[in-house]
Amino acid sequence: MGYLTAGVLLLCICGGTAAFFLRREKRQSRRILRMIDQALDGSFREIHLDESAASLAESSLWKYLCAHQAAEKALLAEKERIQKDISDLSHQSVTPVSNILLYSQLLEEWLENRELKTEEKREALEYLEAIKEQTHTLDFFMEGLGKLSRMETGLIHVERKRQPVEPLFLSLRRQFSPKAADKGIRLVIAQTEAEAVFDMKWTVEAAANLVDNALKYTPSGGEVKISAETYSFFVRIRVQDNGIGIPEEELAKIFGRFYRSPSLGQEPGLGIGLYISREIMKKQGGYIKAESDRKNGSTFSLYLPVNE
Repeated sequence: MGYLTAGVLLLCICGGTAAFFLRREKRQSRRILRMIDQALDGSFREIHLDESAASLAESSLWKYLCAHQAAEKALLAEKERIQKDISDLSHQSVTPVSNILLYSQLLEEWLENRELKTEEKREALEYLEAIKEQTHTLDFFMEGLGKLSRMETGLIHVERKRQPVEPLFLSLRRQFSPKAADKGIRLVIAQTEAEAVFDMKWTVEAAANLVDNALKYTPSGGEVKISAETYSFFVRIRVQDNGIGIPEEELAKIFGRFYRSPSLGQEPGLGIGLYISREIMKKQGGYIKAESDRKNGSTFSLYLPVNE
């Protein structure tokens, strides 16, 4: 009888001990899962952890999350500082660039009215034209940096509404017909009755980046086509050219910020146009896609939602 009682008592002690460790393990598991969830949703806060009462795994995870949180805060602060510097630089460059262009025009008018030898006047006007060309290039770069900064700091606000696509096409025609004619490229813009949900101003910006690239990399005598197709959930705006094309290994990289193809080193640009177009489309619930080969040129497509 005594052995039976002792056996029952021992069994109870073992069971109680097992239950105690099981409950402690569950509590630790819940704390670890809670820390991971907080880290994922950004609500993790550094708190005092009694290491004497914590498991080694829990203590190590807590230290890692605290260090990760500190590094993330430092990285975010540095990113915001760089974006602010870019925005300030872009803003402050507007006045000097405008002044350079103004004084170049005044000097050009002055030279036209001076009694100079034909060769001297021609040479001076060539220098002036070079100054204006470089100033326009600088203005283009600074404008691009300003757009990038506004995009990444969240200052770009899209106002989406259901509207026809045709006015967007008209805007592209007005903007790029002269450039296409100067380069000897046929710009074909199809009529469309498609309607989609988008912000007109920023979608024109996104599409303009595609058309500008198509004209830039299509040789004289080539053709750039712009059209729209309506599907069940999206309207596809297609910009198609028969230019130099994009190597297959670069297609996955072209929407990256500041990416410039090694084969395009002589062409001016910052490598942010396609990145900005992609971000604009993401903000509108759409997306962008590229297809290309070195024989038939490139096709870029913007997909806009048909409905809210």
